[in-house]
Amino acid sequence: MKAKIFNFQLIILGLFFISQLATAQGGPHAFYLTWQHDPRTSMTVDWHSDEHESQDLQLRRKGTDIWQALESDVLPYPFSERLVHRVSILGLNPGTEYELMFPGNEEVYYFHTLPETLDKSSLKIAIGGDSMHQKEWLETTNKVAASYNPDFVIIGGDMAYENGVAENLQRIYDWFDAYTHTLVREDNRILPCIVAIGNHEVVGGYHSKHEWYEQTDDFRRNIAPYFYALFPFPGQPGYNVLDIGDYLSLIILDTEHSNPIQGIQTEWLDKTLAERGHVLHKIPIYHVPGYPSVRKYEDYTQTLVRENWMPIFEKYGVKIAFENHDHAYKRTFPIKNMEVDQSGIVYIGDGSWGTEPRPIHSLEDTWYLKNVQSIRAFTLLTLEGGQFSLISIDADGNVIDSYPENPLIK
Repeated sequence: MKAKIFNFQLIILGLFFISQLATAQGGPHAFYLTWQHDPRTSMTVDWHSDEHESQDLQLRRKGTDIWQALESDVLPYPFSERLVHRVSILGLNPGTEYELMFPGNEEVYYFHTLPETLDKSSLKIAIGGDSMHQKEWLETTNKVAASYNPDFVIIGGDMAYENGVAENLQRIYDWFDAYTHTLVREDNRILPCIVAIGNHEVVGGYHSKHEWYEQTDDFRRNIAPYFYALFPFPGQPGYNVLDIGDYLSLIILDTEHSNPIQGIQTEWLDKTLAERGHVLHKIPIYHVPGYPSVRKYEDYTQTLVRENWMPIFEKYGVKIAFENHDHAYKRTFPIKNMEVDQSGIVYIGDGSWGTEPRPIHSLEDTWYLKNVQSIRAFTLLTLEGGQFSLISIDADGNVIDSYPENPLIK
């Protein structure tokens, strides 16, 4: 309560100092919105603060007057004196806008829950990976993505390139600072974000680098401390499914970083997809590509992805999957049984949201590639009823690809 009174008193110093005042008043260093439960009726709100005691997040449905105070859980921030304050909100109305205020800051932001169904609504998702070689590149692509007004964002690994070590703390600060300032639209709508784990979230990049590795929460937290502390979803064990009613299941996977592909994770994937035969769209997102645009097709992890997961994708009717890691843009032909087949799956990627683009495979000499470019880019996926379409956009805002030929973007 004292922080809020302090905030009110300082506002008289002038609105043009508002960003500096927010810090002086004890406002959050950064914030982050995501989901741990059905996005039609929930939201998880994180903010990073120096305050060790629980704080209140103010929430109200847009268009109403009464604020509700929601008390935060206080969680550790790896290698930092900052703390993570987290509020998980349940029982919201689908397709509804909610306003919020963070403690120590009078700025009013808002978010919206996702629609009940896609019968009369569409959904837009900005998807990419490998987001921050340089903070400026991340911010540039964030702004372009936000300009398309997506319902939310997905980053498929390698968010801040912090490698799970204390000396890279500033990189994770920078990533969340960029999110706070560039994945908020001009009208103050915050774009929720979902992430997957990549090699640069993990000490050594891969679980196999750790001789005494075991598949436990503690071990995974030890080798990927920022990922498990700062990104509520997917949470432990590092792969998970986010169900949005019966119209979308996002399957977040771990390509050998804090979990092996073979064994428990692949068994979970088979069971998870088997239980979702009724879902309109089932979309896997993961880091290392089975169909790379830069790295070698026959490399170890790429081969594991193709041999273990892709038969399961095909078995349960997946139509599109998102891959990353290679720092280029690619779209494959539809593929089934590891050959081009019009009834197969299209693989999109390859992780170039905010990275230095790499030299790419020859389109003519690579049987599975339909489009490949050495460029920073992301993909805007639109779901409408049981149909999907996409455009891919470079960091300058140019449309560089579309699928199918007449996309449903509105």
